[in-house]
Amino acid sequence: MKALRELAGIEYPALCVSAESGLGLVELGPWLFSRLELVRVYTKAPGKPPEQDHPFALRRGQTIEDVARLVHRDLMSTFRYARVWGASGHPGQQVGRDHPVADGDVVEIHA
Repeated sequence: MKALRELAGIEYPALCVSAESGLGLVELGPWLFSRLELVRVYTKAPGKPPEQDHPFALRRGQTIEDVARLVHRDLMSTFRYARVWGASGHPGQQVGRDHPVADGDVVEIHA
């Protein structure tokens, strides 16, 4: 890593990986998400379990309103509130459209 920085003369973040040996491949996904400041948000319908297979990827700092627009572009016209489970609130906490989401949050939108 140090040799790469010295040779390239750049101070960008770097991670060593090898497709041949598998070195660093496990760390690659989480490393990219943290460097790109992305968060994964899962959605659920009221009374149903969360959809764990297909998270929405958002930038850190984006809000419930951004999640609602990703679910359906017209959802904000009838938006009432959302419930959130995860790091950004108490389990099942009722939140408004301006609530910022965190990585791993589960969002239930009520419209």
